[in-house]
Amino acid sequence: MYEDLLRDCGLTQNESLVYLALLKIGKSKSGEIVKEANISGGKIYETLYKLVDKGLVKFVSENNIKYFMANEPSTLLDYLREKERVLCKKEKELSKILPELKLLKKKDENLEIVFLVKGLRGVSSLVYESLKKAKIIKIMGVRSSKETRYNNFWRNWHRERVKLKKKAQILFSDKNTDYRDFFNKLKYTEIKEFKHFTPSAIMIIDNQTFIFTYEEDIVCIHSISESIAKSFLGFFNGLWEI
Repeated sequence: MYEDLLRDCGLTQNESLVYLALLKIGKSKSGEIVKEANISGGKIYETLYKLVDKGLVKFVSENNIKYFMANEPSTLLDYLREKERVLCKKEKELSKILPELKLLKKKDENLEIVFLVKGLRGVSSLVYESLKKAKIIKIMGVRSSKETRYNNFWRNWHRERVKLKKKAQILFSDKNTDYRDFFNKLKYTEIKEFKHFTPSAIMIIDNQTFIFTYEEDIVCIHSISESIAKSFLGFFNGLWEI
């Protein structure tokens, strides 16, 4: 349990094991630490000095022998705060150069390409960016029977859409659910049910098409193609009129 939390805080597995070992046994030589931590001795000094650099471990030389000690556990909070301070500084620096980085990115308005995006973080960045300039938003095959985290993600995305006053038409593959009722109350939103259409959720935003599947994690096939978007748009409009 402790090891997992320390790793989440930025320590490597060996650093976590060595730090915890030092907390238990106190002032120790490297060989004693290797034994207690149950790790290979090949990189023990490298690991110890990294912990020293992080302010979590200190050492003293006695008769030309180095002894290492763990600093107070409260130094872990100091370490995290320092990481946070550095990240905030980097975030400000990155924000300043973002306009220059965008200029470096090659643009080709006529490019037609298909991407595969996995994971909520990647999908989130993609669909929120597409929302900014969206003129046409049409979605079909929407189901309520997804993990709650995915339904909540889309609730938040549509709240942002409403804030931007962007209209959407949505074809649901189910009805009489809390999730569907949420959309029924949204402004700038039209919904209908078409219960026979359920293979995947498909979203069309201008010349972009997104095909979503929800299994162990969300997966999106993202197409940037005028012709593909028009094909799906025609299919959507046909279903909408039924």
